[in-house]
Amino acid sequence: MQITIATLHLPQSTEAKEYVAKKIEKLGKFYPSIKTIEVRLIGKKSHRGQENDYYCELTIGLPKKVLEIVDVERDIEKAIDKALDRAKRVLVKTKERKVSKKHWAALAEKQKRGS
Repeated sequence: MQITIATLHLPQSTEAKEYVAKKIEKLGKFYPSIKTIEVRLIGKKSHRGQENDYYCELTIGLPKKVLEIVDVERDIEKAIDKALDRAKRVLVKTKERKVSKKHWAALAEKQKRGS
């Protein structure tokens, strides 16, 4: 699993990179055949006031599929956590679909032989 972390307009970029690196390693146990993960952390000035909005964009490369996840929050750690939670749910759902398709294909094959 190749991990790439990029930041743009973040004052605390090294701490954010370390936080993401620590959290992103856990995604491998939800879908073992992840090829690449690209993380983009972006800080933008909010249109609502003086505060910043922080974007966490995840691009997860799977065999035959690419997942894109984007989350926006006022705190960079909250944005990272929300994006990773969504990534976990999507990876589990994708893995379950893959296993379910194999299961149904095996059942259909078994019924053909039995009939």
